[in-house]
Amino acid sequence: MARDILLKTLSALRGIPRILGLCLLIAGGNSVSVQAETSTAATETLGPQQTISVQIGRWDSVDEVFVPFNAIAGSYQINANGTVSLPLIGSVQATGRTPDELGTELSQRLQDRMGLRSDVQTIVIILEFAPIYVLGDVKAPGTYPHVPGMTVLQALSLSGGINRASSALVRGERNSVNALGNYRVMELDQIRRLARLARLEAEEEGKDIDVPPELAASPLGAELIEQEREIMVSQQSAFASNLAQIEELEALLLERIARLQQQADLRQRQLSLLNEELENAASLVERGLSTVSRESDLQRAVTDQQVRLLEVETAQLSAEQQLSEARRDRLDLTNQRDRERVQGLQEQRAAIAELGVKMETEAALFAEAERTGNGLVELSALTSLTLQITRTGPDGSITFVVGRNDQITGGDVLEVVLTRPGPNGAIPVRRLSPETVGTVTPDEPSSSTKTQPATGLPPS
Repeated sequence: MARDILLKTLSALRGIPRILGLCLLIAGGNSVSVQAETSTAATETLGPQQTISVQIGRWDSVDEVFVPFNAIAGSYQINANGTVSLPLIGSVQATGRTPDELGTELSQRLQDRMGLRSDVQTIVIILEFAPIYVLGDVKAPGTYPHVPGMTVLQALSLSGGINRASSALVRGERNSVNALGNYRVMELDQIRRLARLARLEAEEEGKDIDVPPELAASPLGAELIEQEREIMVSQQSAFASNLAQIEELEALLLERIARLQQQADLRQRQLSLLNEELENAASLVERGLSTVSRESDLQRAVTDQQVRLLEVETAQLSAEQQLSEARRDRLDLTNQRDRERVQGLQEQRAAIAELGVKMETEAALFAEAERTGNGLVELSALTSLTLQITRTGPDGSITFVVGRNDQITGGDVLEVVLTRPGPNGAIPVRRLSPETVGTVTPDEPSSSTKTQPATGLPPS
């Protein structure tokens, strides 16, 4: 009867995905584990990042029922350090063991911790293996699930195969148009900066703008010079206006200081007279020829005059401070103008030199594109394939070269490398359009060969 009940219980467990199904035979208080069906997962060694299913319980011989431990059963993932943590059991080393070996360890630990007399039965099943990582020259690099026995070729098929193009189109005509457009944009920027540089140099030397030869030959040269001349006049007017305001303020402050000085001199003279009168009054009071009230009035007059003199001197100091600030503002205004002019000259000269280098590069690209034309480059014959795996173990990571039929394990990183020819290698081009260089007679120049001697580009 006990055998029938146990068989019914285990038959329900076979519905779990990828379960191996074990039959537990209980006889005389001892339990024997019998494997019902064989699977590769049952003998697969456990490793990090794998997800396992743990079903655990024991046979109650008194009630003759199988008691599952639902608090412990469930799905668990093996940590990066190779351990798995379960309730009531704790952390257990899983890496390097088979599912059956881990199940025996879990049963023994739980039986020892809970003091159970009957055997505890544990079933460990691998639900998900550690993924593999494919990167490099593949069509769909990324993370993919792993199954035991997977080969490198199968991993490549999951990632869409090797990303090896059979041929590439060389668009020489389109590249020449792009190079020509970039050159024209830089040319416009260059003449604008040349006009600005001419204006800054004229401000530096204090004269009218001299038209550079590059602008004299450009259709936009006269217009740009006129715009820069208007800017120069506007800036000079603003500078003169600000300077005139400061100078007017300085004149007002100087006049205020002079008048305050006059007031201070008058107050000082009055104070001297009052002091003399006070001394005479004090002498008369000592001799009884004058009253004390007269002396007191004179003392109050002297004190009042001292206060008024102090106010005038304070106002004079304030005016002198304002005059010093005005002179400093005038100096700052002049220095700022000179500093901005020097910085502008440096920036424009550096930008013009940089544009010259870029224009030479675009001219070379244009000439190269004109010579190449449109064609096909066969890429399949220009590459060699290298497959290498990086595997992490207890002693660290190692990288080694593998073949298509070599097996790959969970957690491996498969890198696909296509070696291409270097920059100096010869690349055969199958031309689709006729070469234009050397096909035009001197009497009938073509638009594609009307080049400027200095740049190799068509004239503006």
